[in-house]
Amino acid sequence: MKKYISLFATALLLTIGFASCSVETDEPAGGTAVEKMAGHWIVTVDAIVDGEVYEDPYGMGSWDMYTYNTADNDADKMWFTDGNNFWGYEFKIPINLSERTFEIKDQYIYDDDEGEPVYCTVTDGKIIENGGINVNGKPTDAIDYKIEFTDDAGTIYHVHGVRYAGF
Repeated sequence: MKKYISLFATALLLTIGFASCSVETDEPAGGTAVEKMAGHWIVTVDAIVDGEVYEDPYGMGSWDMYTYNTADNDADKMWFTDGNNFWGYEFKIPINLSERTFEIKDQYIYDDDEGEPVYCTVTDGKIIENGGINVNGKPTDAIDYKIEFTDDAGTIYHVHGVRYAGF
């Protein structure tokens, strides 16, 4: 009897296994609406205070940030996040896909320790095709933008870097 149960269980598992591999769509695989602007970026930040530039003011070196498509695959906005590596921002930002630019004014990001809302403004945002050099010395896309936070008014942070090469 054990032999028949084992044989039946094996046949059932094989049937389920083959059925689960069926093709669900004839749609060809492809990218997202914002794939030319989406990416994993290795960036650094400089602070600009009263026109004077302070390189890497917090001694962070380079850090990871991300841009990626929305769930609706919108061509006019993308997710924009520092991955909690800098100020802790993550929001949808309007984009101009043909120009590869982005900006937003007074975007709420969180409440500070006193319960006061913190907003940011992103200006001069752009993705530059082949505008940078990766760690292997090869041309890669670059990202560049300025961001200012209401809880550090007067300081403009210049974030700039290149697309992650995977190495």
